[in-house]
Amino acid sequence: MVEEVQEFDSKVQVLNLISTLIGHVSEVIPYAQKLVQFFQKVWEESSGESLLQIQLLVALRNFVIALGYQSPICYSILLPILQKGIDINSPDALNLLEDSMALWETTLSYAPMMVPQLLLCFPYMVEIIERSFDHLQVAVSIMESYIILDGGEFLNMHASSVAKILDLIVGNVNDKGLLSILPVIDILVQCFPVEVPPLISSCLQKLVIICLSGGDDRDPSKTAVKVSSAAILARILVMNTTYLAQLTSDSSLSVLLQQAGVPVEDNVLLCLIDIWLDKVDHASPMQKKTFGLALSIILTLRMPQVLDKLDQILSTCTSVILGENKDLAEEESSGDISSSRSQGEETPPSKELRKSQIKVSDPIYQMSLENSTRENLQTCSTLHGDAFNSAISRMHPSALAQVKQALKLP
Repeated sequence: MVEEVQEFDSKVQVLNLISTLIGHVSEVIPYAQKLVQFFQKVWEESSGESLLQIQLLVALRNFVIALGYQSPICYSILLPILQKGIDINSPDALNLLEDSMALWETTLSYAPMMVPQLLLCFPYMVEIIERSFDHLQVAVSIMESYIILDGGEFLNMHASSVAKILDLIVGNVNDKGLLSILPVIDILVQCFPVEVPPLISSCLQKLVIICLSGGDDRDPSKTAVKVSSAAILARILVMNTTYLAQLTSDSSLSVLLQQAGVPVEDNVLLCLIDIWLDKVDHASPMQKKTFGLALSIILTLRMPQVLDKLDQILSTCTSVILGENKDLAEEESSGDISSSRSQGEETPPSKELRKSQIKVSDPIYQMSLENSTRENLQTCSTLHGDAFNSAISRMHPSALAQVKQALKLP
């Protein structure tokens, strides 16, 4: 049937039929080589026929899903087609971009490993984002896949592109857009706590401005953006303390805060402490723990103002410790690992498995907030002596009793 079809409409119908069959056949591997040859033939004959090319992109996406971990066997045909579809300077770009990006996302989700040709595709993303945010959600998912699949090699090759894309998005999209990109920034910082923060300093400065700007009291999405931004900065304090100290004391940040009309009377780091204390109730279990660990590190700073906040810091860390096991168990059972699987897909894509591994290997997931708070409280006592004792004596007896219970202190 395939060989005999010449008419354009018939080709589209045959392609549509094959695409549908791929989604319903239990085992596609025996037909893989034949399908690759067929797709190659259709592609060669589809020049200028964008409707046919779109149908081919859809069929290829279904083919990748059906092949699962064996999807690289179709890369010989898939990658050249993909490259043409995501190049916004190609003649058919306008018609093919949406389906090409869907194919790009699926290819990465099912890829068992990174290949050089996929790495070489990423620079096209800069041009796509520079042109518009129309495909932002898919773009964010693609970027996340690159980080999860082979973050080290990806960053070595495309660090400046990553920084540029994040800078284009943060500060220029609405709250929904921000809520999609912030988890990607969090994964980047988690996987590369030393390398990434200096690379994305401009983006992190914008997160500080988001945290210290008002206006989120009656707007749940603004609160969610502020909490996620604050959690990223708290993560940096925990995993790269020196860098956050540099970032918050940088004079260029002060200028940006002034330009944004954000009044900062105190040291910026002290203002962030107030945000972590204020927003902890709106945070997810993992974000709460991140805030708690950041606040416990604040106890080790040689700043007398820390003692003014000692009561709040200890109360917050205590409530997070006492609720932690319950919260994290609930978060795990609810399975907050997002799944891009559609009905009928049985094997989770390679991306989902890697995401769950990254989550479990997160240093913040593994660290003990109880031990950190206990040790850092001792350091605080040594640093401040009598002033520390005086601050502790001002705590309400029931609050102090709860601290001792949570930290297992005598």
